[in-house]
Amino acid sequence: MDIPVLTTTGYYSAGETAALYYFAEHHRNAADADHALLIGPFDERTVEHRASAMARGLELDEAALIDPGDARYAWFEHVLEGADRPELLRADVNYELAGANEWRHEASLTALESTPLRLYLEASPGGAPHALTTNRSTLPMSLTETRDLEDRTDAGWRPSRALVLGEIEPRAGALFVTEPFAEPVDLAGRLRGELDFTINKQDVDLVLMLYEVRPSGEYVKLFEPAYAFRASYARDRVHRRLLLAGVRQQLPFDSERMIGYRLQAGSRLALTLGINKRADQQINYGAGDDVSEESIEDAGVPIEIRWHEGTFIEVPRDDRASERALERSGAGGQ
Repeated sequence: MDIPVLTTTGYYSAGETAALYYFAEHHRNAADADHALLIGPFDERTVEHRASAMARGLELDEAALIDPGDARYAWFEHVLEGADRPELLRADVNYELAGANEWRHEASLTALESTPLRLYLEASPGGAPHALTTNRSTLPMSLTETRDLEDRTDAGWRPSRALVLGEIEPRAGALFVTEPFAEPVDLAGRLRGELDFTINKQDVDLVLMLYEVRPSGEYVKLFEPAYAFRASYARDRVHRRLLLAGVRQQLPFDSERMIGYRLQAGSRLALTLGINKRADQQINYGAGDDVSEESIEDAGVPIEIRWHEGTFIEVPRDDRASERALERSGAGGQ
């Protein structure tokens, strides 16, 4: 496909997953594709119209207050009249780093994600919140979450759409938090990782979310909606591979939830990881049958999953701010 394409989406848009999937697939199958990505701290409304100063309680950078429509017209001029790409779309990946008040430009998602920050799960002896650490624990970890899929007392529950929260609801799953960062940390790229676990079912729907935990105690979502996926399709979108009940196993995953955010000095990074069970979404009872054909009668015993110490996530880290600081200090060439 050689049609020039502009993809516009946001970290807080429900359409981000599909947008990033097709963007990545186009470039994977056509290395010279004329396909640009424009992404920032936008939701569905902002993708269509001009961004406002606040997005669901989150104050946006001045640089993010653009009109995507202007970018589209500039793209048409490039495509139809042969003009150069507009400055905002000069690279294939163009993203606003929220919290840094600047647009950044990269040749590809692969180049952007070349420096991942790997963080392992570590159980806290005192209970939640647990730890996210750069080193894998040398001690065995067995942190168990149980969810009764027959229980309907929480049928009315929906996650908050607010982007800034005062606390994390227990329904979100197990909570893991890093130590405070001594200096700002720029995160940019797609979330990925590997789950190390034992489960008593043949399948499960999981849900993950990342937050900045500010020194004030507020939790800021780094993307929204949460990344939810069916474990049996994590390795292959086409061919289902059921889990092994009662056997410790590892499951790599790659998401299409992109982050572009600067964690401020003193902030921490938080992860919630849990079992997806919402009355407004299809429920996977884990019986191993076609989920569309399953019913509450297939629930059986509550689903139980034990997280082990090999579980980790990777969030790409953009170190260009640190490199510029070194250059300004004269240490860059040493």
